[in-house]
Amino acid sequence: MTDFWPADMWPSSSPDLNPLDFSVWSVLESHACKTSHANLTSLQQAIVEAWDNLTEEYIKSCASVRRRVEAVIANNGGHIE
Repeated sequence: MTDFWPADMWPSSSPDLNPLDFSVWSVLESHACKTSHANLTSLQQAIVEAWDNLTEEYIKSCASVRRRVEAVIANNGGHIE
């Protein structure tokens, strides 16, 4: 797959980037799993409700990931302001 960046292009631990999927699932889990669920349907409904209640600030943060990745690449893996 030629769409992937080489491993040396990824800063190993940059405060400017984080694995977005882990962040989103963590937020959803913290809200959807505050209580136990008796069945899968209940859990699914709680996840959808948590998704629907994501704050605008959090959504904007998620939307900025691509810009932050591109800025780190443009800065040769260094920190960005």
